[in-house]
Amino acid sequence: MKKSRKKKRIAQIFVMLLSLAALTAAAVMTYIEMQPMVANAVTIEAGTPSVDVADFILNDDDAKGSFVTDISSLSLSTPGVYEVQIKINRRVFTSNLEVVDTIPPKAEPAEVIALLDEEVNALDFVSNVIDATDVKASFVTEPDTAVPGEKQVKVALEDAGGNITIIESKLTVLEVKSTVYVEAGTEPDIKPEDFVDNNSIKVTILSDISALDTSVPAVHPVQIEVEGRILNSNIEVVDTTPPTATPVNNEVWQGDTLQAIDFVKDVIDVSLYKATYAAEPDFNTPGDQEVTVIVEDYYGNKTEVKATLTVKLDTEPPVFSGITDKIVYEGDSVSYKKGVTVTDNRDTNISFTVDSSKVNLNKPGTYKVYYTAVDSSGNKATESATITVKELVITDEMLWAKVDPILEKITKKSMTKREVAYAIYKWVKSNVSYTGTSDKTDWRKEAYKGIVNGVGDCFTYYAVSEALLTRAGIDNMRVTRVGGKTQHFWNLINCGDGWYHFDACPNKDKMETFMLTDAEVEAYTKKRGNNYYNFDKSLYPRTPEK
Repeated sequence: MKKSRKKKRIAQIFVMLLSLAALTAAAVMTYIEMQPMVANAVTIEAGTPSVDVADFILNDDDAKGSFVTDISSLSLSTPGVYEVQIKINRRVFTSNLEVVDTIPPKAEPAEVIALLDEEVNALDFVSNVIDATDVKASFVTEPDTAVPGEKQVKVALEDAGGNITIIESKLTVLEVKSTVYVEAGTEPDIKPEDFVDNNSIKVTILSDISALDTSVPAVHPVQIEVEGRILNSNIEVVDTTPPTATPVNNEVWQGDTLQAIDFVKDVIDVSLYKATYAAEPDFNTPGDQEVTVIVEDYYGNKTEVKATLTVKLDTEPPVFSGITDKIVYEGDSVSYKKGVTVTDNRDTNISFTVDSSKVNLNKPGTYKVYYTAVDSSGNKATESATITVKELVITDEMLWAKVDPILEKITKKSMTKREVAYAIYKWVKSNVSYTGTSDKTDWRKEAYKGIVNGVGDCFTYYAVSEALLTRAGIDNMRVTRVGGKTQHFWNLINCGDGWYHFDACPNKDKMETFMLTDAEVEAYTKKRGNNYYNFDKSLYPRTPEK
């Protein structure tokens, strides 16, 4: 019994030892996993060609890792901090790659030879510049090329990391001009000695300058040889000559303006130019004043030209021509503006008005018509003419002179009388417009006016029709309405087959009213009402029934 308990006790102790061992192993594994596997940052010098992933791994030389980040996409020559991801044992860690530039640039001095007043560049004084980053060059002290001789020049080279190297070099300024100036528009006469002030220095112009264009400003590079050295120089064509111009005195009406260029002429300059006022003239005050115009060319050369401006006050009214008294006959029309013109000492194309409101062309008498024109200065001209309206007495000869050309145009000898009558009917309807008024005192006069003016009322249509029918040899007579609120007139005609109603006056129903019988006009009267074709049948012959 004691042995059994002992064995049981030993088994319990063994189990406890196994549990303790398992807990210890788990703790060790947890500790290992909690340890950082990569460095927070890795620093490299700018220009380092590549980076090894092993540089990022900590504590375990046997750990295998790989970059998740594409290292080739990073600029290893540009200082900065770049985030990098690394994969180790299926886990991804983040670190930083810091690119720094701590090495100053290296370079060799380069001697420079320059001409008088020539601009020099700091980079020209160094060669074989070496640095992992971009390098800027600047002068410690700007060299003076206005004085010939040898000079020490210090150039500061600064890279992207702020590292600076000072390079000392030498500048030799030759007593030879970097630019020879020629005035534009002159004949070129450039000699080698123009490039030097010291006659002891021998200069040879190597470039062909025989065809040099000196008409306009420009810079022409040339090569010269100075004591065995071939150097670059320039021949610069410049414009330093101000324009020349001749003043022009001008007159202007009060309130009008002129441009500055209007006060100069014969402007001569090799370049473009403009003209401006030194002070804006007063165009509103009559009298003389001096005007100063500045003529300036493209290169800023200026010439002042003085001229006289005369501001004139316009007090003259317009002048009419062609206004005449007229004699017309009643019913005629008058073109009041025909042949009338108006001129002005200042304005062109001036307009004018005609007041003919007092003229009655339908009533014999003497009337006044007034012409008025006003110019832009407000000067007003008014003239009048007398219009004498005489009574129109129409003879048969006067009437037939108007009728015959119409008949000749609308009829032929081969036509029957009925066909001629219908041609007359259509012409009257097409060539007379209804206005509602007419002179009913004389049918000949109204027929004449109706043909000439082309307007009238039912009496006009009747009268024109009678004139044409009578001259064409067709029997006709006037018919007058009986009753009704207004008068109405039309024709009865006989083409050899009996009398028929003939009415060229338009009606509201647009019914053709040619060769109508008594029954037809009576039926239409019942339809229209107002006694439209009501007449005293005892005074007129009857028409056929059909």
